[in-house]
Amino acid sequence: CILHEYAQHTLRVQPRYVFKELENAQNPYSATIIINEIEYGTGFAGSKRAAKMEAAKATLSILIPEMSKLIEKQVEEEEDLSFFDDIKIEDPRVYELCNKSGQPSPFQILLECLKRNYGLGDTQCKIDVKTLKHQKSEYTLSVGKHSVTVVCKNKREGKQSAAQAMLKQLHPHIYSLGALLRLYGRSSWKSVKEKKKEEHAITGLQSQVRSKRPNEPLLQKLKEEMMKIQMQRESVKTKGKFRVDTKALSGPVTCIDL
Repeated sequence: CILHEYAQHTLRVQPRYVFKELENAQNPYSATIIINEIEYGTGFAGSKRAAKMEAAKATLSILIPEMSKLIEKQVEEEEDLSFFDDIKIEDPRVYELCNKSGQPSPFQILLECLKRNYGLGDTQCKIDVKTLKHQKSEYTLSVGKHSVTVVCKNKREGKQSAAQAMLKQLHPHIYSLGALLRLYGRSSWKSVKEKKKEEHAITGLQSQVRSKRPNEPLLQKLKEEMMKIQMQRESVKTKGKFRVDTKALSGPVTCIDL
């Protein structure tokens, strides 16, 4: 809302959004804001609405730098998931609620769960569909040795419902969606900014290590130059003294190094 107010009243333009679908289990959607045919902020999230929100925050940080601190403060605040504590994992409203609140879908949560806990095993999700009567279908989701079956009206509903049933099977001691979101939800993922901070820290340590190592090419060049100086000095080294015969010359005696 802030971005649209600023764009319409100050810039006199209407922001345009470009959405893309990515091959990323955590953030499958991206949104880029375009103003006057120029790309500004880009956001990544589990839904188009959340990606749009992230893109708006990034754009405001560019257009109104003073808002950066306020936006960062809002992002750093702990996410309140208490609303989801009263919703069971297999509740048919889960997909819709996650989509509206910007949380990952049940299938995305399942992929994140498999990646974290079964990274070295068979994490490929296989879905088999069997057509039933009354425009319904049977969806069987298999992951390794685990398998669940649900009956739904369409493919999207079947995929998400099967993921919910699989999550419940993998977590028999967890009963609420809120607990699952605390484990695998958006707040548990590292933000792009946190990842960049870690990368900068690693790069800084690498630079410090490299700075403490000897610079071999420079030392070799220095050695060569010192050898040249030594050879020049040896070429003009004194071999004795030349003494002038005082009987033949009048005046002070002069000694010359050879």
